[in-house]
Amino acid sequence: MVMKAQRSYAEAGRWMRNARPGRIHRLRFARRSLGRGLVMGTALMGLIGLAAPSRFASVGSRTLGTGWPSLVVIGLIALCALYAIVRREHIRSAIDRGREPFLRPLSNISGFDGAADALAACPDAFKTRFAIGWIWRPLALFGLGIVCTFSTAYFVIDAALARFRVGWGQPAYAAGFLVLGLVVFALSADKLSTWRLAVSVYKEVTSGYRA
Repeated sequence: MVMKAQRSYAEAGRWMRNARPGRIHRLRFARRSLGRGLVMGTALMGLIGLAAPSRFASVGSRTLGTGWPSLVVIGLIALCALYAIVRREHIRSAIDRGREPFLRPLSNISGFDGAADALAACPDAFKTRFAIGWIWRPLALFGLGIVCTFSTAYFVIDAALARFRVGWGQPAYAAGFLVLGLVVFALSADKLSTWRLAVSVYKEVTSGYRA
């Protein structure tokens, strides 16, 4: 029984791996994810910095009425907003693609039927293992990458509010989180390439879709 379950699980894994793109450009994916994370993080941290500068660590952080530091932050927020406007169709498409596997089975993707049939033959423990390995772990890695980009944005906004009168620690931390984010995004690239398929397969096998 256990051997049969293991074979079925291995078969599901093979279908998932075969569904990956022919070549995964890890560095390209990491750079794009890093850039988008920095845009989101800079906008969010900038708004927090303007509304509540006391939340930032630098002693020199000032309020909105003190001149050019606030103007720098406002300028950064404006650039982020402009990016979102220019890329709004891409952003909308990304959101729709992320929602799609929760709304309908992705049976048009090669490997869906094979992976679903193999996973359906597995006991619940192996289905949970599938969810952890193919859905939650890559999502957690991607989330960690986002946290790193937000941390980088925090130190940038903090330095701006402090009129860039900061020690070596600020740029060092910012660069460290930036590099860590790039590495984490690169590590998550392969599993994220089939994340939508994994979500759809798991949902099809466990709860199913409404007719």
